[in-house]
Amino acid sequence: MKVRCKKIDLTDYIKIKAKELWEKDGCKQGRDLDYWLKAEKITKSQMKKEYPDCIF
Repeated sequence: MKVRCKKIDLTDYIKIKAKELWEKDGCKQGRDLDYWLKAEKITKSQMKKEYPDCIF
């Protein structure tokens, strides 16, 4: 059973990752949601690796 950790706001981490993805993809307009969702998935995956006992 996983232990519930102090809630971590991932918004800033996701914003940074989404911007990195957007820039890497040539700053294409109109794909905000695509970049956000991909960044969210990457960020949550990384956090789960770093904090395996937490629920995000």
